[in-house]
Amino acid sequence: MAPGAPGHTRIVVILAGGGGTRLWPASTPARPKQLLQLSERPPTTLLAAAVERARRLVPLERIFIVTNIALVPAVQAAVPELAAVNILPEPRGRSTAPCVALALLHVRQRLRERGCSEEQVARATLAVLPADHHIGEVDLFTALLELACEQAEEQGGIVTLGVEPRGPSTAYGYIERGPEPLARRGAAYVYPALRFVEKPDAARARIFVDTGRFLWNAGIFVMPLGRAAEELERHARPLWRALAPVAAALTGHRDPWPAVVAAYEKITAEPIDIAVMEKQRDLCVIPMRLPWTDLGSWSAMHSALPKDSRDNVVVAPATAGVQLIDSEGVLV
Repeated sequence: MAPGAPGHTRIVVILAGGGGTRLWPASTPARPKQLLQLSERPPTTLLAAAVERARRLVPLERIFIVTNIALVPAVQAAVPELAAVNILPEPRGRSTAPCVALALLHVRQRLRERGCSEEQVARATLAVLPADHHIGEVDLFTALLELACEQAEEQGGIVTLGVEPRGPSTAYGYIERGPEPLARRGAAYVYPALRFVEKPDAARARIFVDTGRFLWNAGIFVMPLGRAAEELERHARPLWRALAPVAAALTGHRDPWPAVVAAYEKITAEPIDIAVMEKQRDLCVIPMRLPWTDLGSWSAMHSALPKDSRDNVVVAPATAGVQLIDSEGVLV
């Protein structure tokens, strides 16, 4: 478990909200896809798998999960080893920018309470990861995330990981990288990120893939905590101001929940990509060539999970008694 470069404490924040609509009827608002059990051996959820990946980078006590208040008991059941104080509730979903900002305030106060100086707090490295993605080749993913942390710590900038496309897809946003790398570590490269592009139509997706310079946006960001706070204050000022009473409550060692509820009545939903990342001029991107999907559809689920010799996928306990008869390409 890497503690970070000298003077850099590493923290992982896992975003585990979600409305439970994309994999209906298996996924529901009370059980969004990050809480679905997709493996019988061993039994695990996407959220638990995300926590296990994070534990390769930091100790468990430096992992935080942001989720909807209604999902807190289910999150605790999915990751019982995580301390309850490391589960940060939101009153309602407001996309990822408020998630990141709220987590930042909690993490900052937690570091202060552990005796970190303001300089050490600002230099802490914050890695933001989604809870509901399927990622293969975990060793390679860990190495690339480690590289992203090192780049952020050495340069003081923001780094994202982008997935090398397996083909043109209209299901994902894209990140265009620069033509020349800024750095290289073994077989991994760090490039300047030129721009984000929202989900394209099929023709544009084909053009993007053909250039060889566009990556799928995986929603993974690594940044110094102080830099993250500066950029939120600069580019998402209404959100940052709305959360000021939350920061004050945390600093004053008061229950922050009433201030969180009041703030979420004021703020609007906005992804962190649009609120902050698209406005960065020194953003870096590291390409990932590994199995990855956000499991946003049943077809993606079928593609990602282990199959039998006839391309069938079954996600069910043995006691369910599923029998496949002359079936091919089926997802149960």
